Amino acid sequence: MTTNTRLFGSILTIGIAIAISQTPAAQARDWTDDSTVAPGDALWYGEYPSGAYADDAACADCCSPCPRVYGVVEALLLQRTNGSFDQPLLVNLRDPNNPNNVLDPADAPTAFSTGDFGFGVAPAMRVLLGYRLHNGWALEGGYFGLFDANTSTWVNAGGEPPIYTFPNDPVTGTNVAQGANVFPDMDRVRLNYDSWLHSGELNLVCCQGCCDTYACGKGKDDCGASTSCRTFEWFAGFRYLNFHERLNIYGERDQQVGGGGVMTESGVYNIRTTNNLYGAQLGARVRHWGNRWGWEGTGKAGLFANDAQQEQYIIDYDNFALRPLTSASTDRMGFFGELNLTAIYRLNEVWNLRAGYNLMWLSGVALAPNQLDFSADLDAGNRIASNSSVFLHGVNVGVEARW
Repeated sequence: MTTNTRLFGSILTIGIAIAISQTPAAQARDWTDDSTVAPGDALWYGEYPSGAYADDAACADCCSPCPRVYGVVEALLLQRTNGSFDQPLLVNLRDPNNPNNVLDPADAPTAFSTGDFGFGVAPAMRVLLGYRLHNGWALEGGYFGLFDANTSTWVNAGGEPPIYTFPNDPVTGTNVAQGANVFPDMDRVRLNYDSWLHSGELNLVCCQGCCDTYACGKGKDDCGASTSCRTFEWFAGFRYLNFHERLNIYGERDQQVGGGGVMTESGVYNIRTTNNLYGAQLGARVRHWGNRWGWEGTGKAGLFANDAQQEQYIIDYDNFALRPLTSASTDRMGFFGELNLTAIYRLNEVWNLRAGYNLMWLSGVALAPNQLDFSADLDAGNRIASNSSVFLHGVNVGVEARW
């Protein structure tokens, strides 16, 4: 036990002794196992002498700041930033000033760029379980999952038929669509961009806390108006994150066939990225609560080794592999940090309601749009860009149990 702990225990013991001596109904009662667990330690660690009276046991349980077992289940709604390099994805070869004129891809105006992707809110989930091993030390495990943050759109100019194609490669001046069937002359394009984030962590937690117990009664609901508890927890542990993305470019072109009919030809450019991050994290949690209301603030940050990978292919009409499946990978350092501020409403001795706000930052990762490669070179698609960042923010609601 630290010096501050002994000092706090001594002060709290004196305070309880004075309170007991001033309560007529309690003057005849003593702690029956006073030599093993002092009242101050009982309040600190949530323990009390086995021979103590029921009121004393209820008081100790009421005011113990660090629970033996605790769990949290929360639903989140999060919105992520784009984070990709802003580069042209589609150009329109139809001259806006002269519809009868077809432009060179290098001179064509941009119809859609990667910076135009915008994400809405996506569902997420967080689960946290902790078990106190000894005194203030606890083992804590958690899971976080962001499920399918998605943005999609149809690019279709309408009016005069557009001529959509991919931009020229800025280095070689070539275009992967040259010599293809669909991609040099697309009438409409469907763009779909998805991402998922899953994380698991295991932490060793040290809890330190104290309570003002001037009016402690029977059970947590009767702790009295002057009762409030505070805890400070710091933790260190291991965390794994999997951040996966997919970008799908689906192009269509209408072709006249014999008899006046129309046939639709299609092609697809598909990119997938996977980031597996492993490493250590540090964090802290501050909590303050009274009879009914309270709040909690948590911060976590860690450096991680990132195994980043990307793979892509381009399939033209009719099922022609314009670019067969290619891939690339690299190892680099990544970072993940998060902040949470949550309000707490206590329902009873065990259950609490929670509602709060979250900020998350993930950096040093490969994003799918950044792997776009419009070059017609033989080694096109065999490179990887893994120095991007993603920012997430949103609300959380849930329940927790502490006993």
